[in-house]
Parts: sequence; structure tokens; C-alpha cells
Amino acid sequence: MPDSTMGTPGVGQRLPPRVPGLPLVGNLPRLLAQRFDFLEEARRQAGELFLLDLGLGKAVALCHPRHAQHVLVDRARNYTKGGPMWDSIRSFLGNGLPVSEGEFWKRQRRMIQPAFHHQRLVSLIGEMVEAIDACLEEAWEPAARTGEPFDAAKAFTRVTMNVLVRALFGSGLEPRETEQVAQAFTYVNAYMMKGLVTNSLPPWVPVPGRARYREAIRTIDEIVFQVLARGRRSADTGDSLISLLLHATDEETGKQMTDAQLRDEAVALFVAGYETTAASMAWAFHFLSVQPETAQRLHAEVDAVLGSRKPGFEDLRQLTYTRGVLQEALRMYPPSYWIPRTAEEDDELDGYRIPAGTQMAVLTYVLHHHPEIWESPQRFEPERFTPERSAGRHKHAWIPFGSGQRQCIGKEFSLMEGQLILARVAQRFQASAIAGRMPQVQLGGSLNTRNGVWVRLKQRQARVSVPLD
Repeated sequence: MPDSTMGTPGVGQRLPPRVPGLPLVGNLPRLLAQRFDFLEEARRQAGELFLLDLGLGKAVALCHPRHAQHVLVDRARNYTKGGPMWDSIRSFLGNGLPVSEGEFWKRQRRMIQPAFHHQRLVSLIGEMVEAIDACLEEAWEPAARTGEPFDAAKAFTRVTMNVLVRALFGSGLEPRETEQVAQAFTYVNAYMMKGLVTNSLPPWVPVPGRARYREAIRTIDEIVFQVLARGRRSADTGDSLISLLLHATDEETGKQMTDAQLRDEAVALFVAGYETTAASMAWAFHFLSVQPETAQRLHAEVDAVLGSRKPGFEDLRQLTYTRGVLQEALRMYPPSYWIPRTAEEDDELDGYRIPAGTQMAVLTYVLHHHPEIWESPQRFEPERFTPERSAGRHKHAWIPFGSGQRQCIGKEFSLMEGQLILARVAQRFQASAIAGRMPQVQLGGSLNTRNGVWVRLKQRQARVSVPLD
């Protein structure tokens, strides 16, 4: 049984129960080996809130939506982005919106928010669809013609990269720069988790891949600063996100961002939208390839709403099942599978004492699979997100983009991008899974597939069908 006798007995005096582990390494071996199975077993044995021993550090694991609400909303000011993990992320993101704090964060949020208003997103639709179609014609159509095994996970990284480059930089990137940025971001994302572990080591300690990581950051910085310089020389404001940020002015101070601040925000937007969206698309496509009835309903909806024409912004409101497929993929495998925070002052949660300095971990994956909230949580079921079935569900039972003031600013952009990609792919292709090549979960900067999503593609002609029930 877990040890829950630490501290002075009494409500608000006990520390969270500790999950038994090994000397020196604590729970780390089981966590690495069993991953989410271990966390769900720990929740069943220790309760909704428990202490994990990770060898070099400890963290309080939070498994219920009420905990997410407490840490991310009700007491958000007390739970900040401090500690070694965030320091490692800052080595790349600088002081971008996801990692900045206090008054500086408020100022940046005020300046960036207008870029994600409804009308701004509408203006990006055409560019995004063109970027999607270019990738489908380059890689997907040849695969559908030959019937050769096709790794949809790898293909979706190219699609999301293309969409983000168009949305973020517009025509501000040359083809050579686009490829350089793509390669650099791919490596930085792959290295990120290793960096969390090795960032605190002295600079003279050799770490495999660290030199290449730093070189990738230099490549990204060089290209971003070139784009900014070209943008400042041009009188054309444009609709790209970087153009909007370049000309954004703080309404309270009248100041604009410096190039260093613009660099941090551009990189942060790219990181937030690149690998995370690609991972979600890959998992959604996996389930579509193994659940023909789900794919059939998706095809029926896009045929009824779109036929063979390109989707526009108003179509997204009618593509409700398409959105449900995306939402269910985000529930099953949330890219941000945990949300770390640090307690600045003593607090109390579920009757347990949370001392200042405690590392907290909102376990998004566990919340998304909580059996008291989600019926048959391991089953992929887009219908969960209909208004009827969503009624009464805890607001924090589904938080793939976080919550509260620090909720991802690009949430609606990401959902819009995902709907457009799914709809465009469903209009043109159907997929069947390849036996023996099922994807495995890989823990990295996002919740990726370890060995890809291998399918066989078949071209389909979109057709107007009988209206959906």
C-alpha cells in the first residue's frame, strides 16, 4: 500500500501518498517501462493525487479534472512555470509566450491575441488549403496510385510543416529556407526530451546531439531574423502571422516587439503547432484506418457538406463529425500529455499539504481516460463530443490545450487546421491498415507514434450524398 503517513496527521497537514519505488531511482524504471499503464495503476492504488519519485526529483501527480481546475484556473497565480524542465525549454524558446511570466507575459499576450481573432483566422484559410493540397499531390496521390505501404505519420509532419510555414511566414520564406527550417525544427523537437535531462549538466560534459541541437537553433535564428529584416523593409503588412506580430503595438504602452521578442514568439508558435498537430493527425488517421465505420461516416459528412470543392471557413461549422474525430484523437493521445507547474507558496489540495516549491504534474492523459468520466475510455468514439453527450461533463475533463489564462493561444487555429487537413484528406483518399504494423506510443516532446502509421491509400472521388441524420 502507498505510504500516506508523512507529515503531521490531520486535514491539510498530511503530504500526498507516495507510490512505492526502488532506492535511488524511485518510480522511474516502471514509469519508463509501463508509461501510462503505470500511472493509471498508481491512480487506482494511491488515489487521485499521489507523489511520484523520479530519482533526481519528485512530482505530485494530479489525476482528476478538479485538480486541473485548481492548479490551472482557481489558484493559477500560485502555480508557475519554474524549475529545471522549464529552464531547458527556455534554452530554445527564449522568453516566448508559452514560458514567459508576470507582466511581460501579459504584455505579449495582449499584442499577440489579435493575430488569432476570428477574422484573422478566416484570412488564412485559402493559404492553408493550398499548403495541404500541395502535400497531397506531391506524396499522397503517388502512394494511392501504386498502393505501396505509406507512412501517414511522416506524411502529416510534412503537411503541418507546410501549413505552418505558409500561415506563419507567408511568402517570406524561400524554398531553400523552408527546407532548412523544417530540418532544424525536426531535430530540435526530437532532442527536446533529452535536453530536459541533460540541461543541468555543466557545459564541458559531452552530451550526444547537443552540438547539433545548438546548431539547429542557430539555423532557425538566422532565418527568422532574415525574415524579420525583410518584413521591416517591406511596406506590405500582409496576412501572415509574422507580419501581424511585426506590426503589433501594445495598446497600453504604444511599443512594438523587438526582433529578439519576435524571434521568441515566432519560434514558440512554430513549436506549439508543428509536432503537436502532426501527432494528432497521425493518431486520428490510425483509428480511421482500423475502424471502417468511423471512416465511412467521416466520408459521408465531407461528401454531404463539401462534395469535391475546397472547404471554406463557414464549412467548418457543419463538419461536426470531422471535428469530433479530431477531438477524440486529442483525447486518446493528447500531444501535451502532462502539464507541469511549480507551487510558489504553500497550498492545500484534497486535504493534503502542498509545500512551496513542490513540482506538480497535471496528467492530461490520465484525465482523458478517467473511467468515472469517460465510458470505455480506451475506445475511439468521436460521438462523445456531440452536445448531448458532452452535457454535464467536467470542463477540465478534456484539456489538450491546457486551461485558464495560460491556455494555448493557438487553440482555435490548431482545431481549424486539423479539420481542414482531415476534410481534405477524406475527400480524396480512403485508407486501410497494414496487418502487423500497428503504431506504438513514443514519449517525446509530443505523444507521437514510435514506428509510424502504415496504411495503403486508395483514391476516392468525393460525391454529394444523402444528408446526414
